[in-house]
Amino acid sequence: MSAPAQRDGLRDPAAAQGAQLIVVTPWPSIRRQARSIAIAAAVCFAVLVTIEFAFFRSGFFATHVAISNPQTPVAKLALAERQPNARVLYVGDSTMMTSVLPTVVSATCACGPGFNGGFSAANPWLTRAMTERLLGVMHPRVVVISVSPWTVDAHARFADSDLDLARQLMSPAELAGLGVSVDIQDRVDAALGDLWSAYGQRLLLKEWFSALAPGQRYDESLLGYWVAPGSANSYSRVVAATSRLFADVGDATPTAAGAAAMTSLVEELRARGIKVVFMLPPLHPAAYELAGPYLQAADVAIRDLATRSAVPVVDCRSVVDATDFRDATHILPEAVDRYSRCVGEQLGPLASD
Repeated sequence: MSAPAQRDGLRDPAAAQGAQLIVVTPWPSIRRQARSIAIAAAVCFAVLVTIEFAFFRSGFFATHVAISNPQTPVAKLALAERQPNARVLYVGDSTMMTSVLPTVVSATCACGPGFNGGFSAANPWLTRAMTERLLGVMHPRVVVISVSPWTVDAHARFADSDLDLARQLMSPAELAGLGVSVDIQDRVDAALGDLWSAYGQRLLLKEWFSALAPGQRYDESLLGYWVAPGSANSYSRVVAATSRLFADVGDATPTAAGAAAMTSLVEELRARGIKVVFMLPPLHPAAYELAGPYLQAADVAIRDLATRSAVPVVDCRSVVDATDFRDATHILPEAVDRYSRCVGEQLGPLASD
């Protein structure tokens, strides 16, 4: 090749770019450092495995993590890990969580320590799933179930809006059993959570970080009881909330889908040798003004359900009035002692039978 041709070749952009790539490629450096990289990766893997088994799978994290807000299923399950000796378990939705203080009930009924496993927005299917999970960490003699008027609503079904809470309690297979369409993302998410606990318990990690803020840690001596601070009990706000709560109810019947879920739970508990008691939760008097016919029918249906299942009923609704409510469905802390004492008085003879 002539000298001009050689000079033209050196000026060729493609050739120059190729030479530059050869110069900057990282692979030679990586190959030289392969041993160091492998050692670092092995150390990182060993640390992750140690954390996985020593911190998460040993149960240390779940039994020691601080909770800021006990309204969610995962938070309640973490609190339950520290109460394995509870003899009375209270389950249901937020009406249970905000109305029963286990220490007061136990002092009144002398039926042993208790734990309030109620959580916000728990429907019959979520209550059943939560109870099953709680029975994995405690062995109560009595389970008290808050049976709300919506339990016997003929229109009530397990809905997509319940999925976020359901995923905290149920496997994809259990969700599919409720008729939920489970996609590949749900299955991958569940599998990853089983494999890597830090991912599976990410909601608890968030709780832990929130509880680090001053004054945000939940007082565990309350044993699962919790009510939001403040109030929204002006008549107009209570009426608006009540109207939303009862807007889509159908007929009240003891054969509703939610009632069937409760019947299934009762049978499962009895098969374990556990006594079952239904509790009728308190509602603001405005609810009876706006949805009186449905609530009367629901009361009859719930008592019919209790009779069919031979389950006794605790009813302390008469010990609270409009001034005791913080909103349409939750009573103020000032009324909780009175309500809980009533529950203890009625529960005592039932628990000792």
